Amino acid sequence: MPTPIEPEDLVFHFLNVGFGDNILVEFPVDKTGKRSYGLVDCRNFKKTKQYLDKLMNIRPGRPKLEFVCATHPHLDHISGINPFLKDEKYRPKEFWDSGFRHKSQTYIRILQSLLLQGIRLIRVSSGLEWYFGKVQVTALAPSIRLRNKYATYGVDMNNASIVLRFEHHVEDLMLVRSREYEGSVSLEAERQAGRSVVILAGDAEYDSWSHITEEFPRLERTEAHKPLVKKMVNYLACSALKVSHHGSMHSAPLDVYEKMMPETAVVSTKQEESTKQMDGVVLTRGLFPHRLTITALEECGAQILTTDGSYESEKESPPKKPGSIVIVVPPGGKSRWAKLHDTKTHVPKVLEEV
Repeated sequence: MPTPIEPEDLVFHFLNVGFGDNILVEFPVDKTGKRSYGLVDCRNFKKTKQYLDKLMNIRPGRPKLEFVCATHPHLDHISGINPFLKDEKYRPKEFWDSGFRHKSQTYIRILQSLLLQGIRLIRVSSGLEWYFGKVQVTALAPSIRLRNKYATYGVDMNNASIVLRFEHHVEDLMLVRSREYEGSVSLEAERQAGRSVVILAGDAEYDSWSHITEEFPRLERTEAHKPLVKKMVNYLACSALKVSHHGSMHSAPLDVYEKMMPETAVVSTKQEESTKQMDGVVLTRGLFPHRLTITALEECGAQILTTDGSYESEKESPPKKPGSIVIVVPPGGKSRWAKLHDTKTHVPKVLEEV
């Protein structure tokens, strides 16, 4: 049975915009009873704004977006961002940027708007953290090692992607961390992460994941704890994952998915196929999502959801429809999801229960 969306829930809206990423983040209510909102990538401004207007009518929040994050400057991730930077109602407080300076006119206009509107620019790299009440947001990528290669184009744009980890804690994390070294027990080492974690992976590919798996989880050495070196929480364990690069064959290797073990995997995509002839035989394969990625996620036991309905249609009959996807994360609890049935241009209704 559907469960009402409660004031303390963290909600993610993966809008169906065809081939591209378009994610609204709905934070829990603050002490004044209002929600805050953030935007990670934006393919379609019109649909996003109309949906956000509906959202605000049902669950009122602070009008200005807390942030707009452009994971990287590919058009299917940023084409709808610039109007938000100019919008009187929703203009964000901050713009989170990967630092990959692309020469496209769309990206240049975004930079010009940031200057004209006086919006704070944050250049993101791994380890950076933000706190929205009990929600902790951590940048897993881009690694500083990759970021320092951008000027020479030694890193392709997908591997410059920002990867964000959202964890919805039961307690205020600042207070928990302040008690970390009281006594001989590490609260952080004892904590089980994953249930209330959502990872938004942008278009990160193999180079990026090699650095992420090296940098997270962290190891810590302290004389107060035994043993001296303790492996900390697995920062890649998650309840829900926005699969990187629309589920392409380069999205992530199996061992990375095995570290994550997501219960739900969202693929924002429009299926495309590749046809080629080999030894007189015509071979056709799906590209987004690719069979390698699907197989890896299936082996991890993930429930796979696609905005174009392609994966679901393979598994069930009659064929499933496309639609936006909503994921709800209670504090410290297991996420739950619902799929809407909107086309890439239709604005869906806002759910009050999932």
